[in-house]
Amino acid sequence: MTALLILNYDVTDSRRLDIYREAAAPVLLGPGRGELLASTDRTVHLGEGGGSAGGTHTVVLRFRDIEQARAVYDSADYQDLLDERLAATVPFAAMIVPEL
Repeated sequence: MTALLILNYDVTDSRRLDIYREAAAPVLLGPGRGELLASTDRTVHLGEGGGSAGGTHTVVLRFRDIEQARAVYDSADYQDLLDERLAATVPFAAMIVPEL
């Protein structure tokens, strides 16, 4: 069953995030990796949950299955880049979910 990696955040340093995106694309996307389904700076929040509204940016990647998504996310190549994304954003959510 395919799986989605969903990331939601606010951007605090767009230049640094652009550098992260350029380096992360070949690690996250392509043969044996994920497929980009959405990347938007126009996330619409519906007001559920009563807590923080969440971030303005959302990225959704599709993987073959949960194991592949986790393997790519946990890979040394991606983990070497993760601090760059975290330094350039205020993260609200990062999750892997099975796709229906």
